[in-house]
Amino acid sequence: MDQILKCRDTGLICNSVICGETKEEVLKKAAEHAEFMHYMNGFPKELYEKARSAIHEGFCEEGIEGECVAGACGV
Repeated sequence: MDQILKCRDTGLICNSVICGETKEEVLKKAAEHAEFMHYMNGFPKELYEKARSAIHEGFCEEGIEGECVAGACGV
């Protein structure tokens, strides 16, 4: 089963869904997403903790750069 993080579950206004095989992979992709899509310098500790606790299992069909294809993620 895949690991899934909905960006909005971290408190950000964002519909991106990040998928990976492990929590570590999802967190790495989330850090890159935060930097490039939310213009953050690094991955703030508070956001990292929120992201880590919001990751859950599901099935995901990945699109570009590990983000789920719209409507393809099952939770």
